[in-house]
Amino acid sequence: MARDFDIDLNEWRRRRRVGRENGGPPGSRPSGLARWFNRWTLGAAFLLVLFGLLNWGVTALTEWLWFGELGYQRVWLTAWGTQVVLFVFFFVLALAVLLANWRLARAAATRGLAFTAEQEMLEQSWFGWLLLIGALFFAWIFGQAGASSWMAVLRFFNRTPFNISDPIFGRDVGFYIFELPIYRLAQSWTLNVILLALLGVAGIYALAQWQSLREGDYVLLPHVRRHLALLLGLFFLLWAAGYWLDAFELNYSARGVAFGASYTDLRATLPALRLQLVLMGLVALLVFVNIWRQQLVWPVVALGLWFLAGLVVGGLYASVLQRYSVEPNELVLETPYIRYNVEFTRRAYGLDKIQEQPFDRVTPLTADDLTANDLALRNVRLWDYRPLLQTYAQLQELRPYYEFSDVDIDRYRVDGQPRQVMLSGRELNKTRLPSQTWVNTRLEFTHGFGLVMNPVDVVTSEGRPDFWIRDLPPQSVKPELEVTRPEIYFGEITRDPVFAPSGSQEFDYPQGEENVYGSYAGAGGVPLGNRLVRLAFALRLGEPNLLLSRSVTPTTRVLIHREIRDRVARIAPFLVYDRDPYLVLDPDTGRMVWIQDAYTISNRYPYATPVSSTQGESRADLNYMRNAVKIVTDAYDGTVRFYIAEPDDPLIQTYDRVFPGLFRPLSELSSTLQDHLRYPEDLFRIQAQLYATYHMKDVRVFYNKEDKWEIPTELFAQEEQPVEPYYIILNLPGNETAEFLLIQPYTPANKQNMIAWLAARNDPPHRGEMVIYEFPKQQLIFGPRQVEARIDQDPQISQQLTLWGQAGSRVIRGNLLVIPLDTSILYIEPLYLLAATGELPELKRIIVASGDRVVMNETFEGALAGLVGESVPGIAEAPGGGTTSAPMEQTVAELIRSANDHYATAQQARIDGDWGRYGQEQEALQRDLQQLMEVTGQAPPVAPPAAPTPGATPTP
Repeated sequence: MARDFDIDLNEWRRRRRVGRENGGPPGSRPSGLARWFNRWTLGAAFLLVLFGLLNWGVTALTEWLWFGELGYQRVWLTAWGTQVVLFVFFFVLALAVLLANWRLARAAATRGLAFTAEQEMLEQSWFGWLLLIGALFFAWIFGQAGASSWMAVLRFFNRTPFNISDPIFGRDVGFYIFELPIYRLAQSWTLNVILLALLGVAGIYALAQWQSLREGDYVLLPHVRRHLALLLGLFFLLWAAGYWLDAFELNYSARGVAFGASYTDLRATLPALRLQLVLMGLVALLVFVNIWRQQLVWPVVALGLWFLAGLVVGGLYASVLQRYSVEPNELVLETPYIRYNVEFTRRAYGLDKIQEQPFDRVTPLTADDLTANDLALRNVRLWDYRPLLQTYAQLQELRPYYEFSDVDIDRYRVDGQPRQVMLSGRELNKTRLPSQTWVNTRLEFTHGFGLVMNPVDVVTSEGRPDFWIRDLPPQSVKPELEVTRPEIYFGEITRDPVFAPSGSQEFDYPQGEENVYGSYAGAGGVPLGNRLVRLAFALRLGEPNLLLSRSVTPTTRVLIHREIRDRVARIAPFLVYDRDPYLVLDPDTGRMVWIQDAYTISNRYPYATPVSSTQGESRADLNYMRNAVKIVTDAYDGTVRFYIAEPDDPLIQTYDRVFPGLFRPLSELSSTLQDHLRYPEDLFRIQAQLYATYHMKDVRVFYNKEDKWEIPTELFAQEEQPVEPYYIILNLPGNETAEFLLIQPYTPANKQNMIAWLAARNDPPHRGEMVIYEFPKQQLIFGPRQVEARIDQDPQISQQLTLWGQAGSRVIRGNLLVIPLDTSILYIEPLYLLAATGELPELKRIIVASGDRVVMNETFEGALAGLVGESVPGIAEAPGGGTTSAPMEQTVAELIRSANDHYATAQQARIDGDWGRYGQEQEALQRDLQQLMEVTGQAPPVAPPAAPTPGATPTP
């Protein structure tokens, strides 16, 4: 039973003073063991704080130096300074609220008519320390929570309006993206701090009267009532504010037939939220009344009404309304909300800017069509990037510690014409080094070297790529593609720190029995001439040899964060990055650079349907996306430059205000590198996925999903998978100029025929534009799976595939490309053969199809001629089984290079004792020599010796 009465404070103070003069209550003085424990606890806490400060200081110093080396110290200072200020602000605020309330409760709890055991415990010094440590611990957590929202705070103070209002509340979209998250942060953070303070205060008061509570006779003193009423009233008031914010969250409701606030949300949930806001505000007001007089009945009644409002209006009424009113009349009642969803989703992903064009008719492919599109046919991608990566590894890695991590697709101007190429950088994989010493991994083997490049449409007589750039050092057969700076210090798999230049020479590349060495001459990296800097990096990286090695000189630089995706993400963590940065050889300078696309995203765009996007190892839920930034990273010195690609994007305008000097206008990027910018695949995939549904702008059609599209499927390596978007040089229908495009075909939902194709344009002046071409619905246009089914049904092709399979070889079916040529459609699928004991896929056949015709041939030209029934002028078949009209000199050079490759590989196999591979390479060498003699009109050479038996010593 609670009793409310006042205390004679003078009497209480007198007894407390007497108790202190007499040494305090029994047990108030700490024992020797307690004093020893306190000293060690304080000492351990001091050491822990000192270690944390040292670690924090080392990290801050090294990051400051690293950002300074890149020229972005102001960016780091803005981000770091904001986090520190926010942490201090939220930490101090939380500490003040918690400690003030808990200490006030502790002082007030000892005001009693007699000293009890519990009150004596509250008087102990260790209890005061316990409160302080607890308050510090929770304040640290609250400080970290506040500091983690540093980017949201900066966006809030530098926000840019979208000038688009949501259709329900009339708020600018910027309110939802920039302001609402901050209001939610303030409400939830303060609510949790008040709740924790309230729990602590209630616990202290309960502890002071623990014995009375056990006996069921507790005392609610006036000062206790006032304290609890104040905190509880604040808690309910903040809870009420949450309902005001929840109303705006209805714009992200998934209840209705389309994403966003639905009929039921606005007719039932919204009134329920507003009613609960009023009732919870009333609860807070009635609780505040208890500060002056005890009145518990009315707050309890108001809480009951609040509970019923949520249960009846927000729960029961909403369910009944949805089931018995909305569902039977869904299209009629949900029409405006479906329209909002379609409109805002199209805006959020840029789908509203896609130009719609009819593909009025599809005609049979003719020789005239092929002649008119000769440039496109000379750039058809016959090579699939997956088997080509294996081919690169077998032919051009050259040493076990080199690795090609990815194959990129780009276009270059060669011999006066645009040519589509595939390329990859030869990076260093240190896990493959036979000796993992510190000198090897940190000083000597520091970088990859060079790249390989081949045109997408040329195949040698052996089914291999015709390299335009190859070998070590990089050799180019095209003067436009000279490599002047082949070292790759910054790449896709380069993750460890190195120190260069140093007293040890750096390995560049192998040459015969010797190695070629060099020294880093770039301006990238943090200089280690200062001993304090060297100590800081030694501590940061855990590298004591950095202080002990004589090879580390005053001119040595530390190169860290060398993996390019990690590198740019550390500079601008608020952007989302494309998964596939691509390598570019700058024709002007001969240097290699990485170009990476970055996105501004949000998941707060009202009424826009969200998608999940995988970015590297992370997963982001978003409903707004723009390719607002292009990033260029130099592969040699690690210089990073950010360029704004979409200046109209409000998010990038906000980031530009937050970090002045970080972003540059795209016009400052050199024209040669601008020619290599492309539409990013990650964004294109998301847009293509959404456009399959959101091309339907009519509400009735959208509701019935009667014109829903799908991404078609194809076979790769005998497994079905979605058709990937692909880059191609092509003339858009009605355009006379060929351009670099990214293409994605569509099929109707649950159908195999093709219904449309989407193209993203990459070349100025139309860079970034998208066009959709829809086929006539009354005409059957074969889709990829239908074409592959016709390929499987062709007797000649089926027989050849069966024979290869019976011989123990594996057939790999490459990407099926759908290529529009004026009013015709050409389908192309390469076939690769992989020997059962080999790892070198060879392109052996090209399959082409159009309409009802399917043709397979050893060459692309031969297949086209068979498809149209005549040879095509200007697209003559290459000698030696190639797929382009290459001159004889090029063929001879190609065969000589191939023979040299086989000879070198055979000699390496002999050294390794791999006699099976030695025999295969000798046979391939014989074929090259025979073809070389045939091309030059000479007699065939004498066959080389057969592979020796294992254990024998072969004759060189």
